[in-house]
Amino acid sequence: MSLATHVVATYMTTAPITATAVTPVEEVAALLATRRISAVPLVDDRGSIVGVVSRSDLLHYHRHHAHLRDVTCEAVMTQGPIVVEASTNLRDAARVMIEHRIHRVFVVDGGRLTGVLTTTDLTRAVDAAKVEAPIESVMSAPVVTIRVEQPLSLAMEWLDRAHITGLVVTENDWPVGVFTQEEALAARDVAADTPVGELHDAALICLPATTSLHRAAAQCARMGVRRIVVSKKHDFVGVVSGLDFAGVVARA
Repeated sequence: MSLATHVVATYMTTAPITATAVTPVEEVAALLATRRISAVPLVDDRGSIVGVVSRSDLLHYHRHHAHLRDVTCEAVMTQGPIVVEASTNLRDAARVMIEHRIHRVFVVDGGRLTGVLTTTDLTRAVDAAKVEAPIESVMSAPVVTIRVEQPLSLAMEWLDRAHITGLVVTENDWPVGVFTQEEALAARDVAADTPVGELHDAALICLPATTSLHRAAAQCARMGVRRIVVSKKHDFVGVVSGLDFAGVVARA
């Protein structure tokens, strides 16, 4: 199956969860946590998309304000969200994600929101296309790591300032999990000096650098894991994330 011949409609999710500009931010934060999604589009009365609230938006706002209570989405949303049409070539949509360093694009028809395409969807596309290249050919390196004993406040700062979605948590110089925007949002009311090792997500897979992309993508999909630690001769040499899989599609 050739990635270059498919369009967004093949892999997008229809009828995405939405909110409005006046929806309380705490409601959106709860949706992000319970549905395990990275962003919620905001629509107006006509169903047109007017903005988006992402984990990044919430974490940035929370870092500079005491709390999210009594705040509506209008105060934290990103205006002018990136959109594509269902007929857009999948490769072109992936290129948009790479260019803007985003993990999803919203799908519109005549201005009305009809779906969403995420890097998780593109990971499934890489699996379906049976891409044989090794994961080391697309991995990101060096990797931003944080030790299990380091404080939550440091992890929060790195996520916000470095504009990254996750850190690899290490113990004795070996990865034991990840601390992503998802864990950061869940920990927003936790004491700042709490060790990251008490809060990280242990759902992480470690694969040899020579593992084919489609096999790695299949494992991510089946295990619900969003990041792969890449190893070579027992050394930790890189990470493959959803955006790396998007890059595979973009270059197809």
